[in-house]
Amino acid sequence: MGKVTIGIDIGTANISIYSDMEKMIFHEPTVLAYDTKKNKVLEIGHEAKELAEKTPGSIVVISPLQGGIIVDFDMTLRLMKKVESRVSAVTGKRFKQMDLIVSLLPGATNIERQAIGDILFSLGVKSLYFIEGSLAATMGTGLPFEKPIANVIVDIGAGKITTSLVSYGGIVTSATIRKSGNELDREIAQLVRSKYNVLIGLETAEQVKWQLHCDMSQVNHTIEIEGRDLVTGFPITIEVESTEFQNEVNEFLNRILGVVQTTLENSPPELSGNIRASGLMLTGGGSLLGGLSEWLHSKIAVPIHLAPAPFESVALGTSMAMEHMDRLINIDKVVAR
Repeated sequence: MGKVTIGIDIGTANISIYSDMEKMIFHEPTVLAYDTKKNKVLEIGHEAKELAEKTPGSIVVISPLQGGIIVDFDMTLRLMKKVESRVSAVTGKRFKQMDLIVSLLPGATNIERQAIGDILFSLGVKSLYFIEGSLAATMGTGLPFEKPIANVIVDIGAGKITTSLVSYGGIVTSATIRKSGNELDREIAQLVRSKYNVLIGLETAEQVKWQLHCDMSQVNHTIEIEGRDLVTGFPITIEVESTEFQNEVNEFLNRILGVVQTTLENSPPELSGNIRASGLMLTGGGSLLGGLSEWLHSKIAVPIHLAPAPFESVALGTSMAMEHMDRLINIDKVVAR
């Protein structure tokens, strides 16, 4: 049996790992629960996320990536050690026994690349491949990435929004903003606090987000929100009209539109006809906001498509890269120093 190839997408919200058999073998939140007194990781992924803001003070739930960037190297390394154990339980192999292809943000700095590489090399990996995430997402959504035509991918993650034009196996132009779904969560929590004197956690804010729509005037409804009354200190449940969050949603939408416009404005004129015909492909968790496809179509008047599996596109495409290596431009091999 040949060497197993896995594609790794280390995102702000989730870590997704696909095998070359096109099978998802890991998909969990990029968080860990850490006991500061015992200097020990207690849980990772879903189990850790469940503990957020529900534990004694010595146990903290940490998200070591922000905006697609590793902000806590040590905690990311500890997290990836646990992830490797989970993957090994499924595949029977450690990372060092596999071919690893890891997705990166388009235009990732050398420091960002080195941080991810050093973490995986610390786990015994001798070499790995880096692929730009937008190119991987294009492959993972089934677009004809290898043809000399316009494939526009809009990846709306928790920590960043990226739009890229992919043609003939490489990225022609790309734009990224490192404020996305998590920022909307924070803005929702801030509105509830400032307007209703109710403190809610980011988990609750995220649940509110998924009940919203791009145009709340058409689908207005009441949302029940549980939190803590900042005046009395007691638990409280309030009812808020979804229209109250329209300004926050509009900020989120304008960020998406700005990144899309930047990419389209920098696209070669020879590919404009392709874009008008084939449109844009949306992927990433943020693409699931209600009414987003219709709203974006109303702004740029090209077809808008939703990826078959928005959370998985990058990891799936990354795992496919090995078999298409000779047709890819934005992929590099890195060896441990």
